Amino acid sequence: MTHEIRQRILRPATPEEKERHQHIRQQVEQEASELQQWAREAATRHRDRVTVGTVFTAQEADVLEAIDDYAAKHALANRSAVVREALSRLLEVEITKS
Repeated sequence: MTHEIRQRILRPATPEEKERHQHIRQQVEQEASELQQWAREAATRHRDRVTVGTVFTAQEADVLEAIDDYAAKHALANRSAVVREALSRLLEVEITKS
């Protein structure tokens, strides 16, 4: 992959830009505590779930739900076990279940 280096034009912000940026920063600061509270409450409601720090798209969440469902129905410990089983079937290699 090539990296193109461009020269940036730097200039001081206009008074209007400074005011707009300050206003945005203040809004974010005001909303941050509400967002933190919401996140804490959501985490409390879902204590049985593991925090992974990743946000999935709806399509990705559907795939993960299907993997989890398969694991539950086939007595597999976790998603890694599902992947190992799928690969063993695909490659026609017998693996030891863990």
